[in-house]
Amino acid sequence: MKKEVKKKNKGKTVKLNPIVLLIVFVIVIFLTPKFVSTAKYVYNAIHEHYLASKDFYFSSDKLGIVQTEYEITNNWSGAEPYTITVNMSSKRNDKAYTASDITYNITCDKSDNIQCTLSKTSSTIVGTDNSGVNEDYFTVVVSPAGNTALAEGESAWVYIETESTSPYKQKLMGKLIIEVGSADISYEIIDAVNQPYLTVNITNSQSTGANVTLAYDPTVVLLDMTSRFYLNATANDTQQINNYSYLKSITSYVESLSTTTVRFYKNDSSQDYTYSPGSGVTPVIALSH
Repeated sequence: MKKEVKKKNKGKTVKLNPIVLLIVFVIVIFLTPKFVSTAKYVYNAIHEHYLASKDFYFSSDKLGIVQTEYEITNNWSGAEPYTITVNMSSKRNDKAYTASDITYNITCDKSDNIQCTLSKTSSTIVGTDNSGVNEDYFTVVVSPAGNTALAEGESAWVYIETESTSPYKQKLMGKLIIEVGSADISYEIIDAVNQPYLTVNITNSQSTGANVTLAYDPTVVLLDMTSRFYLNATANDTQQINNYSYLKSITSYVESLSTTTVRFYKNDSSQDYTYSPGSGVTPVIALSH
């Protein structure tokens, strides 16, 4: 009689190389969206630090090495063309700057409810080697798509990307969000630390034009006397400082459904006087009408 032989199935244990496990783990982590975003930020920060070590500075008041979002609220009627000024710089402060010229390209995208036009698609920030001031700017003109005005409270956006091409490559990008304001007169102040001037954007969303007054302390900011707002002034008031007469308020006419830009020079460029309605900040320049 044959004996029944029972065979035992012995399971084989597969040993994984710990190095392989580590590599797989790292790959999985790298593929997660959060890590990709963080890694990209770290890379950009390191790259920016490297460029700074070469005295290369490429910055903007509205764009960053990681996409920024810049909101412009209650400052467009939604009917007429609206101009956004983007300031570019090749200096960190008055003592750290790029001596050579920086050439760069500009591209933009937009939401479907608007059209946008760049004032230029390439430009150069002139450095001190060529007697430059390490500053440049370009404008983006936004208007309703299809000649249909946007409604109050409706928003639109413009995505802008700049990339330096010489002497080093560096990208700056940002999404500018514009919201249609109420049928009134509103304003905002655009500024940044170490910027020698600030910009006041006045928007008249009313169906009629109006006289608008800007009041300020001339020991803090000084009006750009070449601006159209000054040249079309209907009234002004002055203040005596060290036996000199300085404007402390000015009144000028602002057309209906329009935006007027006025530049002021700062006596202390290290200050940032940025202001927007509802921000809770006391504006360095007061508007009345």
